[in-house]
Amino acid sequence: MSSLLRLVMNEQQKIYARLRTWIMLAILVLSVISLGALLKFVINAGIGHVLTFMDMAVSLSSLVFIFTIILAGDIVASEFSWGTIKLLLIRPASRSKILLSKYIAVLLFLIVQLILVLVFSYFTGLLLFGVSGPLNPGFSVGELLGSYGLETLQIVMAATMAFMISTVFRSSSLAIGISIFLMFTATTIVAAMARLNYTWVKYVLFANTDLTPYFSGGKPIVPGMTLGFSVTMLVVYWILFYAISWLIFTRRDVAGA
Repeated sequence: MSSLLRLVMNEQQKIYARLRTWIMLAILVLSVISLGALLKFVINAGIGHVLTFMDMAVSLSSLVFIFTIILAGDIVASEFSWGTIKLLLIRPASRSKILLSKYIAVLLFLIVQLILVLVFSYFTGLLLFGVSGPLNPGFSVGELLGSYGLETLQIVMAATMAFMISTVFRSSSLAIGISIFLMFTATTIVAAMARLNYTWVKYVLFANTDLTPYFSGGKPIVPGMTLGFSVTMLVVYWILFYAISWLIFTRRDVAGA
């Protein structure tokens, strides 16, 4: 376990040693502040409570999605493109631990981003909107955290897919491009297929990533789908993605890398 911890810490050092990382985090913070200023001074949205603003700031999860995908799609492929994979593999740690440390580093970066959004949306909302106004009926802190949790689940699945593509094809541009493309198109395509009564579409990953309808009283994308079914499909896809990553990474010959 200590060797895995050292590997994770090493990955964290590499991530935060890059200017790109700090630019992404700065964009995220500025986006939260800009959203608050826009709602307060431009749109005049009538927000009267910091928690209302924090709930609206969940929309910035799309940025968290993109930044996490960029890291997940690059963290393995870059080792091959830079030629540092050989130096990484001569360490006493097994390939399985090296791969796991990279995946954990991606998840930690995701958590850091979400914490930044939560913290800065709280202080921005507190400064601009205060706590004196009314909240929407039925709104609670638990509901707010639940929204972040559901968004996190979608990002984790997409990041795991990008991580797999990065590992299999050793191409960060391919992993990032495919993942972001699917972000904007997959849900629409799946919904269209469902309307054409293709019931098999319920087995597609992107038919199950959004669990919101099960908690908001909405209808699933395919009639008859249940929360248990969607969670099961997500687990199956997660195992599949990581298993493929593990098989390829642990068996690949890097002599010519």
